[in-house]
Amino acid sequence: MKLPSHWDSFIKIFQKKFDSEIVYDRVHVFQNEEVINERFTTYEFATYLPGYIPVADDSGGQVAVISNNDEDAKVYFTSYGTLQEKDFKILDRDLLHWMQQKFPFDKRNDKMTEMTAEQQALFEKENDKMRQKVNQFQSLLNFWKQSYPIENLSLPENYPVMENILAFQDGYAFNSVLTKSLIGEKKGDFKESWLVIASNYFADPFFIDFNEAQENFPIYFAFHGAGKWTPIKVADSIDGFQEILNKIFENRFDKNYLDSFLKELTISGNEFWEEVYQNVSDMPDRAEEEQRQKNYESDWREAEVYITDIGPNKMKIVSLLKKIYKLSGAEALQMSKENRILYYKGPRKWIQVSVEELENLGATTEIVMLDLE
Repeated sequence: MKLPSHWDSFIKIFQKKFDSEIVYDRVHVFQNEEVINERFTTYEFATYLPGYIPVADDSGGQVAVISNNDEDAKVYFTSYGTLQEKDFKILDRDLLHWMQQKFPFDKRNDKMTEMTAEQQALFEKENDKMRQKVNQFQSLLNFWKQSYPIENLSLPENYPVMENILAFQDGYAFNSVLTKSLIGEKKGDFKESWLVIASNYFADPFFIDFNEAQENFPIYFAFHGAGKWTPIKVADSIDGFQEILNKIFENRFDKNYLDSFLKELTISGNEFWEEVYQNVSDMPDRAEEEQRQKNYESDWREAEVYITDIGPNKMKIVSLLKKIYKLSGAEALQMSKENRILYYKGPRKWIQVSVEELENLGATTEIVMLDLE
């Protein structure tokens, strides 16, 4: 099974933010291809929804799915009991944004809408027009050519792909789910002359105003989800902003340098730089960070749990094997007679649950760490 690239990006960020596969008490996020494949096979997606992949469920009957087409990043939901494309509802525009909204399963009630041929042609026309427009400004092209994705500080992490620059404006200038423009002239509206040039983890945009090309594009920031757009000027020019990002990126592991450098940017009381400064203050020192990274890498290393002796509660172990492997009673009983039984395979951080479950029944277990590729 080939998973879309946007799922790979999502799961890497998810695993940094959460230490459990169950989040917000009920949402079960499927974190590897093995688990996804198990759901795909168990619920016969190949028969009913061959073009879609299950990525999470609500620990009940509802399941979130994505298309296996990389060009469609939307998150849809349906129920395990129906699995009919015509019954899809849209949860969110993409997995990252859904995560930022805390994985709601009841946020949207919009029926799935597909672009008509006319709408698609219009979208491509507008995209070409925007590409031609930004190509006139070398400073913009330079900014994207030398980007600095900086994690965990509220700074830019996501940048547009030039070939599809219009799609990056989704959620700001327009809403692709509801197929409507979000541009307006009232205070708090997203303005027609604005262009989002980057966003951070929280989907907060960094943007320019084409009307300020003569000033070499001052950079603005706004908090997403506030109900209105309130621009905060974060740099006097796009070149100046890039220089700031470069210094932060090159010294991202030097907390003392960042503390001193960012303190200067907060003197004017800039709300955005004060938030970045606070994020730096909360950073661990380098030794702690290195140890945390080692722990993180170790936690997500693949491991296997084997039963080497089923112990006194034979039938309870048989029952577990029957459930895990979806075996008949006779097949599970036969498996229980093996000298070494694979019980679990997955990230090391989650094996303890399996080990405790087995050892509480009196079984003897063995943990095997798999070699890193």
